[in-house]
Amino acid sequence: MGEKQASRYCAHCGKNVLATGTTPNHLLHLILSLVTGGLWIVIWILVSIGKIGGYRCTQCGKRV
Repeated sequence: MGEKQASRYCAHCGKNVLATGTTPNHLLHLILSLVTGGLWIVIWILVSIGKIGGYRCTQCGKRV
């Protein structure tokens, strides 16, 4: 897993902040997809597009 950083607006802090998030481990998701007969692909897609996980504010820790 890698780490990604971007400038995002944090509603809790009320300003633009540096936000961090993790990138998905695609090899792990591939293995889980094979083991579960493809059922894990839905989770993999949600993680990849940022619906699960996403960015967090580096100052307050809330999701942005």
